[in-house]
Amino acid sequence: MITFSINIKGFMVSSSIFKNSLVAFSLVAAVGCGGGGGGGGGADEFVGAARVSVRCSPKNIDSGDRTQVSITLSQVHENGIAVKVRFPVGLKYVPSSSFLKVGERELDASPAVNATSETEEMNYVVFYLTQGQFSRTTQEYAGEAGTLLIQLEGRKTVTDGEIEVDPDVDDPAEDNSTEFDITSPEFISEASASISVVAQDDSRKR
Repeated sequence: MITFSINIKGFMVSSSIFKNSLVAFSLVAAVGCGGGGGGGGGADEFVGAARVSVRCSPKNIDSGDRTQVSITLSQVHENGIAVKVRFPVGLKYVPSSSFLKVGERELDASPAVNATSETEEMNYVVFYLTQGQFSRTTQEYAGEAGTLLIQLEGRKTVTDGEIEVDPDVDDPAEDNSTEFDITSPEFISEASASISVVAQDDSRKR
């Protein structure tokens, strides 16, 4: 067996220690990149648009019924965020159903985009929110969470569908009316919730 040592900035490191350090570093990096929520690490280490989680209730509906989607966001970027929500065409966004809840306050929040991708057969709604909307006091924003609530209505059968969320940093150089392109949504899901819809004709057969 051959062993050797290397010198890194004045420190002698054995080959075995160096190898173990690389393995440990790889494991930490893998854990930091895993899962949803827009990034790893503590609040001071977070870099991204926002931390995010999503749930919907109920998860199983008939066509004509509604589900409420709750999207919780925190550590919002100082530039503000574009909250992109993607869901199957068997569901539709209910107009005027959305608002942002921060503490005891309820703020108006309407989507700037409500469009369908014909190639993906998926619907998109996009909300633009500022960091200031998430502040609960007059003090500097400290990463507080707020919940974006929207309602979706079942239109036709959806089997094992997903409601997905991708928060992006709002581009201050781009007008919100043209920032999102339905032909190229640049969507990477950061969080998702399962949803199923049974069409009325199907429900009568059960």
